Amino acid sequence: MQKDIYIIGDIHGQITQLIDTIERTQLEKCYLICVGDLGVGFINKIQNDVIFTNLNKFLRSRKITFLSIRGNHDDPDYFDGNFKYSNVKLLKDYTTMKINDEKFLFVGGAVSVDRTYRQEGVSYWSDEVFILDDSKVKECDVLITHSAPMWIGPHTKKGINHLCERDEFLWDDILEERDMIEKLINLSKPKNHYCGHFHESFKVEHDGVKSQILDIFEIVDHHTVNNL
Repeated sequence: MQKDIYIIGDIHGQITQLIDTIERTQLEKCYLICVGDLGVGFINKIQNDVIFTNLNKFLRSRKITFLSIRGNHDDPDYFDGNFKYSNVKLLKDYTTMKINDEKFLFVGGAVSVDRTYRQEGVSYWSDEVFILDDSKVKECDVLITHSAPMWIGPHTKKGINHLCERDEFLWDDILEERDMIEKLINLSKPKNHYCGHFHESFKVEHDGVKSQILDIFEIVDHHTVNNL
C-alpha cells in the first residue's frame, strides 16, 4: 500500500519540536524524510537512545516511517547502518530505496561554515563533509542531499564573510562541495531534488530537475511538488 511522502528541513536536535510539528500538522501513515542536520551525536549514546526510543514509539503510534540522511551537524558514526529502530532509519550515504513507485537516492554530508568555532569529535567531525563517490551513484527519481549546487540557494559570501576571514579555506571548500553536488545530480538524473543546510527556502527548476531547499522545520508534500 502506498503512503504519502513528506520532506522536512533541518531539525538540529529539537526532537520535542519535531513531535509537536507532527501533531500540529496531523501527519500519520506516511514517510517523513529529513534532509539532514537531525542533530544526532551532540549528547552521549545513552541519552540519544532514550530520546530516539521515545521518538520511535511516537512515530510507530502514528504509522510514520522517519528517514534521515546525515548533515554537517550530525555525528557520521550514527549513519553506519547500525542505528536501527522500527520507525527511525538513519541512512548510510548512497542508500537507494524504492518508495511507492519511485527510486530514492540518499547522500548526506556538508561543510560546517562555523567549523573553526567547534570542537572536533564533540560538535564537529572531520568526516562530516559531502563525498562524491561516482562508483556508488545510481540513477534515481528523487535525490536527497544536505547541501545544494550553486544554481539554487545563496551563491555569495553574504552572511558568512566573517567566517571566511577566520577560515581561509572555507569558501573554496564550499565551492568545491557545491560543484560536486551538481555532478551528483548530473550523474543520478533525478526528477526531484530536496536539501536543507542553508536555513532558507528556495525553489527552482534547472535542466528538468525540480530542486527545493527547505528551511528549518519546513515540511513539503512530495506528491504536490511532483505534480506542479
